[in-house]
Amino acid sequence: MKMQLKKQLFGLSLIISLLISNCRCNDIINVGEKTEIVPTTLLLPTIATTATTLSTQMVLEKDSTEQMNYKNIVMSLYVPVTKLGPCRYIDGTRKQNHQCRRDPGLADALRDAKKIAMSHCEEQFKFDRWNCSIETKGKRNIFKKVYKETAFVHALTAAALTYQISRACAEGKMSRCQCATERRPAITDATGAKKFQWGGCSDNVKHGKRVARNFLELQPIDTDGDEIFEILRHDGEVGIATLTGDMENKCKCHGVSGSCSMKTCWRKLSDFNATAAALRVKYHQALRKISYAKASRRAAKREQRERVVTIGTGFNGRKNFGILESTDPDYETLFYLEQSPTFCALTKGRQCSSPENCATLCCGRGYTTRVIKQVEKCKCRFSNGRCCTIICDYCERYEDRYYCK
Repeated sequence: MKMQLKKQLFGLSLIISLLISNCRCNDIINVGEKTEIVPTTLLLPTIATTATTLSTQMVLEKDSTEQMNYKNIVMSLYVPVTKLGPCRYIDGTRKQNHQCRRDPGLADALRDAKKIAMSHCEEQFKFDRWNCSIETKGKRNIFKKVYKETAFVHALTAAALTYQISRACAEGKMSRCQCATERRPAITDATGAKKFQWGGCSDNVKHGKRVARNFLELQPIDTDGDEIFEILRHDGEVGIATLTGDMENKCKCHGVSGSCSMKTCWRKLSDFNATAAALRVKYHQALRKISYAKASRRAAKREQRERVVTIGTGFNGRKNFGILESTDPDYETLFYLEQSPTFCALTKGRQCSSPENCATLCCGRGYTTRVIKQVEKCKCRFSNGRCCTIICDYCERYEDRYYCK
């Protein structure tokens, strides 16, 4: 879109230049009660300048809008919906609404993706300062800048959406896809006998990745060195690669009297908790990316010692963002730009797992200990020693729980 507007702007300037060189007529301008004749050659440069300014503003506004829309795509999944559209659970862009109209099952996949992403994120970080809250302090949120937490949420969201769409295809919940078919030869043993053959209903990961990338706009495009776009796109791909790299075989036996003389197998995605746990490890191993042009040489060296990736400039004077491809071609590492906030303002009243955990979680404010009485069933047995009525006693158990001040 940007290139088209630039071409139109160049064409407009060329036409105006031709008019200036060829036109020799005059224009009449009324000034109050006086009438003045002004040569057109004096007016045309002003028109050309105005047209150029307006066209440039259109290009900048268009780029700013597209960039803003991209940055808000993932955020829109986690904020309240303000208008009811085809996607139902998200204030979608025009492109996203078109996708939801084409396949009504996509809206439910979005809802389920958001649900599993938030539940697994909260489970992974329930005893950390950041417990997957969108807010950082006051009206600020993690999507205003590219923190380590922003990178994790983008990766987890891309993985969750791919997961739900792939599963929905296999379960018949999407109208534009179905089960994936494994076009592979049957697996045989040393004697040449078949161990199992491919069949069944595999998760359609190929379709899930394609739809998720289109919906989240993860396709590589010419961004004129937009660092934020490249980082968030990369982090999304890390989430998808983590998900799809952990598929497993599910098999069903065939044969007389359960002899399992032949097995039919298909490919299924592993439980999403495994993906969330793997991404949590990548979160702690994430690398901060800092622009060489924005940091002093001393700061860059210090950040390098702290596992920071520094970006230089190429021979053409533009920032070299290809470092993501050259250093991480398999999408194994999360990248971020800004140092994370402390999140201390959000830990008041949070439960700790232990006093040692409180020392970190409570940011030095201390903690309180509460003794909680638990009543549980115990000593369960058969009534009168015979089947099949079970009776149980109730036992009391006291447990210490720790909460931040």
